[in-house]
Parts: sequence; structure tokens; C-alpha cells
Amino acid sequence: MRSLWILAALLGALVNSTNAQEIYEIDVARSNVHWLVYKAGAFARLGHNHVVSVGEMQGRIHYETELAAARFEISIPVVSLIVDDSALRSGRGEEFASEPSASDIAGTKQNMLSERVLNGEAFPEIRITGTGLTALAADATLDITVELLGRSVALQVPTFVEFGEDGLTASGEFSLQHAELGMEPFSVMMGALQVGEQLDFSYRVYATKIH
Repeated sequence: MRSLWILAALLGALVNSTNAQEIYEIDVARSNVHWLVYKAGAFARLGHNHVVSVGEMQGRIHYETELAAARFEISIPVVSLIVDDSALRSGRGEEFASEPSASDIAGTKQNMLSERVLNGEAFPEIRITGTGLTALAADATLDITVELLGRSVALQVPTFVEFGEDGLTASGEFSLQHAELGMEPFSVMMGALQVGEQLDFSYRVYATKIH
């Protein structure tokens, strides 16, 4: 009888442990991930600043009551990246007041997917994983790994996680240098017109609870 009681207790602990994990699926339609790309070089006046946004992504968030064990994974097909969505450009002030033509936008995306930048043919996907949420607070941070161009880059980014009735939202803003991603800014005319070193990221990822 005692052995049966112990077995029942162990099974109960296992169930409670399983219930401690909640799984959320990312809803791309309700999410917004984008970054700002700045022109540089002696002929910078001939170029435009750009907004690059994520058009498609898939992923899940595994939330644990033990925050350090929480984790997520996201995959982004690079071909789905959007250049200069008009809604994201608007209201950003003089730096984004110019209006790139359809040809400008197509050329920028072609350059971005080229072998010199994201090399979309060889590496069609960017994968982001993260663990170790420090707190449920506005100044929390998250350790992430970005996999692109066949390499893994470890970063620590700010994040703020909020829970709603049917899901959660993770949001934050941060800046990176191209070098931190192991990349070189795209340039033409021997560097007279080029992409600036700094990239400014902003994200608001919504995920719906599925378990």
C-alpha cells in the first residue's frame, strides 16, 4: 500500500511539473518586428534610409514558472522580409521623409538577399532562439542566439513580457552594429554610398496560448 502511495505521489508531481509549462504559438498577423537601416558615405544624399520588416515567421514560446527555464524559437524566411512598408515609414520624421520608388525598393531587397549580405539562396532562413528570461519587468533581458549566414551569434536583448486573456506579448527595442552580427554593411561606388553601421531594432511579438 505504501509503495502505491509513493507511486501516486510521483505521478502527481509529474503532472504538476508538466502543467507548469505553458506553450504559446506566435501570431505573425498580430506581431511587428522591424529594424531601421541608415544610409552613409560621401554620397549618402543619393540614397534612402530604409525600414525592413518581417513578413512571415513561425515559432513557439515555452513559458515556465521558473523563468530561467523559459525558452522560445522563431524561424524567419529571408525572402519574406519587407522593405519600406509605407505604414512603418510614416511618422518617423525627416530621416524617413523621402519616398523610395518601387524600383528603389526592389533594388534594396535584391541587394539585401544577395550573397554580399544575407545570401538568401544559400541561407534561406534566419533562426532565433532564446532562454533565461530574467524577470517579468520592463528592464528584463533575454539571452538569444541568432543563426544566420551559417553561424550563431549570441546576444542579450531587453524584453518586456505581458500576459493577456488569450496570450502573451514580448516587446523591446535595441541597437546593434553590423559587426556584432558578423556582417559588413553593403556599399557601392567604392564606399561612397553605403549602409550605415548601426541597425535599430524594434519588436512586439504576440503569441496565443495553445497548451
